[in-house]
Amino acid sequence: MRSRWTAAALVAAMWAMTLAVYSRLPARIATHWDMHGTVDGWMPRMPGAFLLPFIAAASLGLMLGLPRLDPRRRNVERFGPERMLLLNMTALFMAAVHTATLAFSLGYPVDMRRVTLAAVGLLFVGMGNYLPRIKSNYFIGIRTPWTLENENVWRHTHRVGGRAFVGAGLLFIVAAMLPEAAGMVLVMAAIAIVVIVPMAYSYVAYRREMAGGSR
Repeated sequence: MRSRWTAAALVAAMWAMTLAVYSRLPARIATHWDMHGTVDGWMPRMPGAFLLPFIAAASLGLMLGLPRLDPRRRNVERFGPERMLLLNMTALFMAAVHTATLAFSLGYPVDMRRVTLAAVGLLFVGMGNYLPRIKSNYFIGIRTPWTLENENVWRHTHRVGGRAFVGAGLLFIVAAMLPEAAGMVLVMAAIAIVVIVPMAYSYVAYRREMAGGSR
């Protein structure tokens, strides 16, 4: 799972799977669902069937290419295996959602709300376990003005942020098993955790670091 070829194989599988079932897909396919799991976005079969494979391929190219432009490229190279693992987890997430989308379009009884929540939860848990290993850079990780300013703040924030992502991921997974109303409460809580906790902690850690350095 730490090779770039794993992500490339997953993206290729998305394209191959789409081509294999393309002739059986309806003229219009669902491409977006609201928070209740109801379809609220449609596209013609072409290009709708290839939307997620295209996004996955573009994301793969960006995640492989952009770090080369990072002023802290040496740091990026130091967590190369972890970066590839995060890339592969993202590709696996997209492949899972795309598979469910195709199955839904083919008429299979897929509950996209539950599938998406569970997939996001697993992605967050996986990401949270590896966030603490990411070194300071401008493209991957929790990039606030305070984490980018100070290496210690970056390190401490990613340690706390990793726990926040794991906790939020578990909430997403539980939400996928609950009725819609109860699940939505957990989803809102999970989103608040991953947005507020790392941001607030990075600010507090920076202030603490600056106060300690000024003594």
